[in-house]
Amino acid sequence: MDLKNKIILITGAGSGLGKALAVAAGQAGAKVICAGRRKERIQQTANEVTKAGGVGTAAEMDVTDPKSVEKGVKEAEKTGSIEILINNAGIITGLKAVQELPIEEWDKIMATNVRGPYLLIRAILPGMIQRGVGRIVNISAPIKHLPKASAYCASKCALDSLTKAVGYELKGVDVIINAVEPPFLDT
Repeated sequence: MDLKNKIILITGAGSGLGKALAVAAGQAGAKVICAGRRKERIQQTANEVTKAGGVGTAAEMDVTDPKSVEKGVKEAEKTGSIEILINNAGIITGLKAVQELPIEEWDKIMATNVRGPYLLIRAILPGMIQRGVGRIVNISAPIKHLPKASAYCASKCALDSLTKAVGYELKGVDVIINAVEPPFLDT
């Protein structure tokens, strides 16, 4: 796929895989909206995107907060209509047996890894459908049955199911959604 001048929003773009994806898209000439909670980090990534040959923009956003997502998407759309959404933001914390994992930790993981992509899809998909074109990529994980990572594993299974369900809803529409499962990356 030719990414030149495509408008791409990437969540979790302040570090790790999200940052690498943003810079790679910049090298391909894309306009990349680097979304994340840490303003300094996403601005640094946006600067690297621009240095790489693209156009980088930072959009401060907490994917777990509907108002923050709405505000961030509106800010991002000042660049133009979002053509590609990469739901990369994700966390793996609380590596404990299920009976030892605090409910708050479970909720935090599910909010970031499942609710976040849902909120972004919900905010961006109507425009994609209206324009008749769009791509949504959810970053999942190949690890779905890992001891002491029940919340993380459950969240990635839920993300895969969300991806499939939305895919069925999009049948007959020129918007494609899929999930990719990169290997474990120490970010």
